[in-house]
Amino acid sequence: MWNSNGKGTDNFGFAALPGGYGDSDGSFSGVGDYGFWWSATEGSAYSTYYWSMSYNDEDVYKLNYGKSNLQSVRCLQD
Repeated sequence: MWNSNGKGTDNFGFAALPGGYGDSDGSFSGVGDYGFWWSATEGSAYSTYYWSMSYNDEDVYKLNYGKSNLQSVRCLQD
């Protein structure tokens, strides 16, 4: 569940959970506060884009970061 007592809404049918983000050593942070999902778009040979959401912000952000980080993956069925 998202922090803030799970009092959010799912107006867009995304139904994602905030898995936080991971470091290359396998540790995770921000679970319950943030959700980060890989994008299929590569930024460079060493970086790629990902989408970011937070429990206390209604916006979604597209960011570019190193490929060694650990992000969630969202699969869609055709």
